[in-house]
Order: sequence, then structure tokens, then C-alpha cells
Amino acid sequence: MSDEPNAEQLVIERASVSRRVLVAVAVMLFVVLVALVVFLLLYLARPAGYVSRGGETVDGLAPVLVVEGPGYGENPEFVRPMGASFGRNGRIYVTDTDNNRVAVFSSGGRFLFDFGGFGFTKPLPGVEATWEEGLMNSPLGIEVDENGDVYVADFRNDQIQVFDAQGNFLRRFPDPKEVVGRGASGQDGTGIAVTDVALWGDLVYALDTYQVVVFTKGGEFVRQFGRPGTGPGEFERPNGIDIMPDSTVIIADSNNGRVQALTLDGVFRWQTGVRGGTEHEFGLPRGIAAIDDDTIAVVDAFDFSIVLLDGSGRVSGSYGSRGVLPAQLNFPNGLDAEGDLLLVADKENDRVQVLRLE
Repeated sequence: MSDEPNAEQLVIERASVSRRVLVAVAVMLFVVLVALVVFLLLYLARPAGYVSRGGETVDGLAPVLVVEGPGYGENPEFVRPMGASFGRNGRIYVTDTDNNRVAVFSSGGRFLFDFGGFGFTKPLPGVEATWEEGLMNSPLGIEVDENGDVYVADFRNDQIQVFDAQGNFLRRFPDPKEVVGRGASGQDGTGIAVTDVALWGDLVYALDTYQVVVFTKGGEFVRQFGRPGTGPGEFERPNGIDIMPDSTVIIADSNNGRVQALTLDGVFRWQTGVRGGTEHEFGLPRGIAAIDDDTIAVVDAFDFSIVLLDGSGRVSGSYGSRGVLPAQLNFPNGLDAEGDLLLVADKENDRVQVLRLE
């Protein structure tokens, strides 16, 4: 008797194999479908409004992009962001101040990643410091250099932290527990209570409570200029600094209600505001950015506006109004410019906005 299967057995076996293949395919399709459904449910369950694009022009400001937070994780929303900077390839870097982190987005507002976390360098007596590399305590100003490195004004830790483009810690300076130069206003007289930074070549210009402190990008102290007061070249809690293409250092001298311009070495050039003898009265100038060779944008937090100055400090326009709609502002703080776009940290609206002047 032959052991070879007959035709009927072959048909049965092939049918069985086909059924098993079909079952396997069906199971795989079911798993993929379930995964897709779960993804859609999670996506749709996210609170709406993290990113919006476009909108109507309001008081001369046209909204290009409004970002209210990453939309993921334990802290999906911003809490009082105070600094923002354009990076390479149009990336947007935001100091989410009360969340003690930096959040990074694509030019279109897609969340990419964040870095940071809470840690402090100067505890109260009897308490141990919790700072580790990359942790922050009220980060304020932020700037990105041509290599993509990110400089963060780690305000309450009295230091500047530097990260690569992906948020990996590189270095910090100055040592927050050492006296800087002739002294600065960090807690206990050490470090610097840094509110903002600007980059020029291999130098970092950092704002202290009443002066500018200059370091190399590697963190070596170079010089300092300024002192407390209301006269030319004196400061009272400045919060915004930038450097124009012609090397003029421009500073939002916040509590003096003015903008000052100086040379890279701190020699006074001009000022505008009530104490500058001009007709424009700032409420509280905070962020500042050079748009081009002859145009400066200043955020006025108390007037809920963006003020334009020419290269000699004359006011050429004021844009914006208070509100929660796209292109409206509520105690805005940080500012950056790229081409015809302005990036504003809209602090009390818990968002950042990319705007265009109309």
C-alpha cells in the first residue's frame, strides 16, 4: 500500500495551510487596526488648541503660528513662558519658565522634544542643592548660535547653561558659587542673576540686574560694564539684550522704562523712552530684537505691544493690543526675529506666537 497522499488528502492539507495563513493575516490586520484605533483615540483625546496656524490681522499683527505647549507628557501646556528663540532650520526654542524646561518645535509648530527639569544650586541653610547637569530654576532668556548650540539664562541658579541642538548638556558658566569679575548680583554675591543673553562671534553678552557681563563661549570672563542708576550706561533690572549687525548692543532697560544702545565695550550711544527725552513712553520694555540693520523691535509688557525703533532709536510704529485671540498679547516677555517673522513669548497667555507685521 502506498504512503503517498492521494489527491483528496492534498486538497485537504492545502486548504488547511491556506486557512492558517488567512488566520495569521487576519490576526495581524486586527492587531494593526487595534493599534491604529488606540492611536487615534489617544490623539483625539488630547486637549485641543496646542497649535494653530494663521488668523486675522489684529492691530497690525498677523498671526502665523500660535503654540500653547508640547501637547504630550505630564506637562502638555506651557506655564508662563518667558523666552523664545529661532534656531537652525526654523526650529523654535522656548523657555517654559514655570515648568523649568526648554521645549523645541519645528518651524511648523510640531513638537520635537524638551529638556530640563527642576534643580537648584543655592539652597537654604540646612538644605542640599539638587542641581545636576541640565536642570534649571526659572530659565528666562535663550539664544541659539550658528552651530545650533543653545544658551539658556538659568536665572535663579545664577548661571548660563549651554546645550547642543538636541538638548544634551555641554557646559555651564560662571560657577554660581564664585565671584564674577568685580562682582555681580547673584545670590550671596556669587554668579550672575542672568535674565537674557546675546551672542556676538565667540562672545556671550549676559544681562545681570544692573550690568552686562561678557564671557567667551567657553565660559571665560572677559569684561563687564554698567552700574545701577538712571543715567546713560546705567541700568535697573534690564531684561532684553541683542546685538545689531553693525555691532551696536541694544538693551531693554526695563525698570528705567527705556531702550539703551551701547558699543560692544559698553560706551553709551543713544537711548529712547521717557528718560531718554523722547516722546514715546514705554510701560515696561522687556524683550528686544534687531530685525535688520536699521530696525529694532521691542516688547512692551505693560502696553501689550511691539514697538519698532530705527537704528538711532526713533520710534517708527507700535503694534498689538491686549487679549487672548491670535496676534493679541498678555504681558509678553521674550522676543526674537528672523526675516519678517517675530517670535514672542506671550507669557500670561501661556503660549508663544510667530507674528508678522502688517
